[in-house]
Amino acid sequence: MRKFIVRIFVIAWFSMLLVAWESLPAAAVDVSRPAAESTKVYMTIVILDMDGVNSADQSFDANVFFMFRWKDPRLVHQGSSAIIRPLDAVWNPKIQIINQQKIWLTFPKNVTIAPDGEVTYRQRAWGSFSQPLALHDFPFDKHRFSIHMVAIDSTPDQIEIVLDTKQENGIVEKTSVADWEILEWKTDRKPYQPIPSMSPKAGYLFSFEAERKTGYFLAKVIIPLILIVAMSWVVFWIDPMESGTQIYVAVTTMLTLIAYRFAIDTDLPKVSYLTRLDDFILIATILVYASLIEVVVTSTFAKNGNLSKARSIDNWMRWIFPMTFAAVAIKTLVL
Repeated sequence: MRKFIVRIFVIAWFSMLLVAWESLPAAAVDVSRPAAESTKVYMTIVILDMDGVNSADQSFDANVFFMFRWKDPRLVHQGSSAIIRPLDAVWNPKIQIINQQKIWLTFPKNVTIAPDGEVTYRQRAWGSFSQPLALHDFPFDKHRFSIHMVAIDSTPDQIEIVLDTKQENGIVEKTSVADWEILEWKTDRKPYQPIPSMSPKAGYLFSFEAERKTGYFLAKVIIPLILIVAMSWVVFWIDPMESGTQIYVAVTTMLTLIAYRFAIDTDLPKVSYLTRLDDFILIATILVYASLIEVVVTSTFAKNGNLSKARSIDNWMRWIFPMTFAAVAIKTLVL
């Protein structure tokens, strides 16, 4: 029993020493900037993968590798190889991704220090990044996506962030996102100033342009809609005396269009304005409804003994409706 109490006492004593060591004031470590003049920080950034674009949430998912290196003469050492220190144990530019939403860092927050005092911080981030998107041209739209790196504690005259040309930068050739094609990328030195009254912070912007692939929407949205609208034109080729058949076809087409609208709703971005595809669907709906109205009108003429006028209207509609629809399709989907 006595030995057990002694062991407990020794363990408690060492625990107190450990807590006291870890609670030493941070002032014992010099984490100020290396020099009074501007510190140059070299940045490397590579988009390892792009997982998707969420048009409704105005965001995109990406897998990003970035690396920063800078010189700190105070960290020169006599070792033959680099040493590893925690990131917070040395001065660092405190880089943040301003437009990040929810990301996960996969590398330890450590830096490697070369014998000549060059400090290198490597990190990989995966997650969502906010990106305002103007979807007026959906689904034939192009957008510029960006990742804005900012030194949150430093102004542009304190830190100069430059692209590291000694390393490979850019985007991998193939990404996981199937419905987008990345066209080109570029970098810009861009300070961050959220509001005019705040002093700008040193920053660097990596951006890339991507174009939406339209194959899915052409095959599964636009072409089926064209066929549904064309089905409504059948009523113009049915004799007005057979009004029951005309109305049956027109109503069936309208119900088919309503079911179609519910089926494709999840594929359309939920925004407060009309996109090009919304315009096309809206005009198509109006034309299908107009064909139903036309059937009612010609049926009324036929029942009132004006069969020739009803047939004349049908003959005109055989050309007017397709030509109108073709003009709308060209204006909304091509021009």
